[in-house]
Amino acid sequence: MESMNRLIGRYRGQIKERARLSRYILVLAIMATLTCFVVFVSTLSGKYPLPMGADLLSDNPERLLGATNFFMMTAVGAALNMWRFRQMRIKLMIAEAFIRENDNDTAMKLLLEPVFGDQVWQDNQNKAPKGRIRVRIPR
Repeated sequence: MESMNRLIGRYRGQIKERARLSRYILVLAIMATLTCFVVFVSTLSGKYPLPMGADLLSDNPERLLGATNFFMMTAVGAALNMWRFRQMRIKLMIAEAFIRENDNDTAMKLLLEPVFGDQVWQDNQNKAPKGRIRVRIPR
């Protein structure tokens, strides 16, 4: 199970890197959304504020609204990705703790839950849990 712990730790690091990329995408998409919306509002008032793209965008402000919508949906997607990665990292940390406490069965069920769903937790004999679960956080 020690090799499993190292594998989980490495995968947790990869998830952390992917979440960092999603965070950068989220920040850039929010800034682009705000910029496009400000340009859209300014174009509606009759003054196109940018030095470039006037021939393409000043006559048709709906294109700016479409760009605003695109960047907003990109930000929403990045935020949902970050949330999913965070949930997976938490689940992996808990599984690592179960492995360290020699409760391999619970750790494997926790890791297999995304594949098999809630059926993982249903035993054939319908046994009750064996007592309190202690999780020791390493320092």
